[in-house]
Amino acid sequence: MMPPDTAHHGVAQPGTLIQTRADRHLAAGQWLLSAAEDTQRARKEWADDGIALLRCGTLFTAVRLAAGLVYAAADSDDLRNVDAYLRQALPGGPVFADTRWGLYYALVPEGIDRLPSWTHRSEDAECLGPNAYLGVPDPTHTDPGVGFSYWCVPPHAPETLCSPDEVAQLLKDGRCRRTAAEANTGA
Repeated sequence: MMPPDTAHHGVAQPGTLIQTRADRHLAAGQWLLSAAEDTQRARKEWADDGIALLRCGTLFTAVRLAAGLVYAAADSDDLRNVDAYLRQALPGGPVFADTRWGLYYALVPEGIDRLPSWTHRSEDAECLGPNAYLGVPDPTHTDPGVGFSYWCVPPHAPETLCSPDEVAQLLKDGRCRRTAAEANTGA
C-alpha cells in the first residue's frame, strides 16, 4: 500500500513523473492564489485562518449551492457521503463546503455566469462572477471535521474545473429529489 502523500491514479510507466498529493495541492494553491488581489496577503490568510479572499471571474466562476439542494442530490446529509457523491457527480472538479453557512461552491470556468442558462439567480443556486469575492479554503483543508470550510473535492491540478453541464445536472437532480421528498411528506 502506498503512503497517502504519494497516492495517484493509474500506474506510472517508466520515466513518468509521479506527482505527490502535496505537489498537487501546492500547484493548485499557487494557481488559486493568482486570483487574489494580493497573493502574499492571501497566502498569509491561508496560513493564519485557513481561508483566503479570492476574486471570482478571473480564473474561475463559482456556483454557490445551498446545502439542502446538494444533500437532496446526494440523498444524504452525512458530509462524507455527500463528498463521495460530489466526487462522482463532478469528477475532478473542485468543490468546497462552508459548513457554517450551509453552502457549497463548485468552481467552473470563467464566463459561465454570462451564459443565458446561468444568469438567473435562485434561492438554491447562484453564479459568482466578476466583482464577487469568495473565502476559499487552503487546498490542504480536506477534512469536514476541522474548521468551517473544507474541500469536498480538492483541486488536483491548476485550471481543472467542474463541468458546467455536470453542475447543471446536479442542480436538476437535487431539485427533482427535493420536490419528490416534499410531495411524499405533504410539505
